[in-house]
Amino acid sequence: MLYSLEEIYASGGRLPIVTLTIANESIGTLRYVLGYEDMQLWGDTYEKSAFTVSMPERSDSGFSDLSFGVDGVSGEAYEYMKRVIETQTTTYITVTQWHYEYHDKLSELTLTITGGRITRESATFTASFCDMLNLEFPRLRYTASNAPGLKYVA
Repeated sequence: MLYSLEEIYASGGRLPIVTLTIANESIGTLRYVLGYEDMQLWGDTYEKSAFTVSMPERSDSGFSDLSFGVDGVSGEAYEYMKRVIETQTTTYITVTQWHYEYHDKLSELTLTITGGRITRESATFTASFCDMLNLEFPRLRYTASNAPGLKYVA
């Protein structure tokens, strides 16, 4: 098998395949794979793309927000996100890791999109899931003042 120059420079070993799926019942589904070529995984076609995931900030809101950036957004993706933002319907974003050789699912995380911003070059989404560790109900939330051992946990 011959590899392209981009694949050789980008490869640091056998890393899992990472995909991003954006799904809305009324609008449809977009699928992206982090890489240089389109892929077929479990009967679904994933379009090649470059995307990033920013980790959540520390807060006591009870929710953790992740930021997703998809670069090089096609006209189809631009129109899709424009409709999602306008209609304010529930949209889910799923990040999946696949085995590089067998294409089996290794892990999957599904979040609800809570916001987004689009330009002609890229789309940025904010997605959230409930953070049960920082939730106060039904008991008091653990802080350094009522649980002193937490200051030693990074």
